[in-house]
Amino acid sequence: MAMTDPPKALSCGVRLAELLAQIADDAPPADEAHQLTCPYCQTALRRLRAGWASVTELTNQPVTVPGGLTALIMTRVRALAVQAADFVLLGHPRGETRVSHAVIGRIAQRLAHAVPGVVFASARAQAHSPPQPYRIDLSIQLVVTFGPVLHRLSEAVRDTVQRQTPRLSGAQIDRIDITIDDLA
Repeated sequence: MAMTDPPKALSCGVRLAELLAQIADDAPPADEAHQLTCPYCQTALRRLRAGWASVTELTNQPVTVPGGLTALIMTRVRALAVQAADFVLLGHPRGETRVSHAVIGRIAQRLAHAVPGVVFASARAQAHSPPQPYRIDLSIQLVVTFGPVLHRLSEAVRDTVQRQTPRLSGAQIDRIDITIDDLA
């Protein structure tokens, strides 16, 4: 039955899907008086109960996993975990692009250093927790000039890095920790 076909109804007008839902959910009938006296509903309910019993029986059967499938799945999961630990993985219809966390750290370092009041910046990208292929966390250390309000300066760095890094690298940043190590 295609999705555009009208719902099938019995000769009495009751929709077959409603009777199936009643059997599957073990729900009371919508119109009990009608169902008790209607030969069409009684016949459909008998057939649906028999069919549903077969479905229930099949769901209770154990499913045997082919030998080696679990090992194959775990090998693939471990390979993906290694990639997520050291790279941001960007998917593309024609292949995949991996951007090293070191490269993203250098991008963040240069962006932070460009903010007025920052004398020196270093940055380190870390795998997001839990690891996700395109998400990272950043840790930035700064040496700043004496004078600017430190929390405003750190927010300016955070805002610049948060806006520009995804555009330049494709990585999505979840968290940026900033440490001001020294004044110059």
